[in-house]
Amino acid sequence: MGDTIEFPKPEDRLRHAAEKAYQAKDYLKAYQYYQEIYTQQSSFEINQCLVDCLQQLADFSKALEVADDFLDDYLQEEQGFIQIGHLLILAGQYLQARKWLMLAEKSSAISPAAGENFVRELDKVEEVQQILGLEDFLGKKQALSRMDQSNQPVSGAIWHHFSQGLTKNQFLSLMSDLLPQLHNPFLLPKLVEELVCLRTSQPFELIDYMGNKQQIIPSELFPLREMPVFKQMHQVLDEQIGQENPILAESILEELNDHFAVSYPFLPATEEIEPWVQSYIDEYQNLFSGSSPQIINEEILRKKTRLRKILASI
Repeated sequence: MGDTIEFPKPEDRLRHAAEKAYQAKDYLKAYQYYQEIYTQQSSFEINQCLVDCLQQLADFSKALEVADDFLDDYLQEEQGFIQIGHLLILAGQYLQARKWLMLAEKSSAISPAAGENFVRELDKVEEVQQILGLEDFLGKKQALSRMDQSNQPVSGAIWHHFSQGLTKNQFLSLMSDLLPQLHNPFLLPKLVEELVCLRTSQPFELIDYMGNKQQIIPSELFPLREMPVFKQMHQVLDEQIGQENPILAESILEELNDHFAVSYPFLPATEEIEPWVQSYIDEYQNLFSGSSPQIINEEILRKKTRLRKILASI
């Protein structure tokens, strides 16, 4: 009998067709072939191919959307960090590019030199954008005012449109002028976290969720989920009832996270952690048991009542 002829597997045929199309600079066809492979079996390798094709097609936003499936993997190699960083710059997402840099600094795979080169590149692009985007900057002020007046959470699409082409210095200028006047309790934490990610030591005034004027220095703060008190309250809650009553703990945790998202960066002080956690436990146990309410610290209750009223307005 003759030798058995082995035909290439469907995936191999698709990969060969994709590579051939890419080499012929038919990036759309290559993308379609890679997408077919990706649909059958997603992998970081094929994700990189898809992102590369989209970058060649100048569809930078779509490339970032696809890359989001494997962002952690891109941070594990220097070339991946550079590729996503370039895409963010090309897409005009300069604030997001600086957040990307913060993530890269925590990765041992990214050298300090790569980070420094990226910062220099980003700074140069922003210098040009500062000049070219003067008219658009006025529109940013109006857009920020509309977000504030809505008194509702800001959708990802609205924020993406607002931050498009917005440089670090333009954002800082906007915050200096407008932050003290803003009242939307869902918008303010978002703006503060952006300032924190920019690591500016410039002081800013704003109105907290209780209606009081406060001053913050963003470089002295952390993003919400990295705030020490955020982690400590989660830990104390788990230690107190996490094992004994995990369902109750999960219910409390859900509301606590919502409260932190609205009250950030004005979270409880370290010495207030246990009283705050206990107040949630007492309230929820009374709610489920139907028993008489425990005596709860009036100041904590006042703040929680305010936070619940804000969240009920959505």
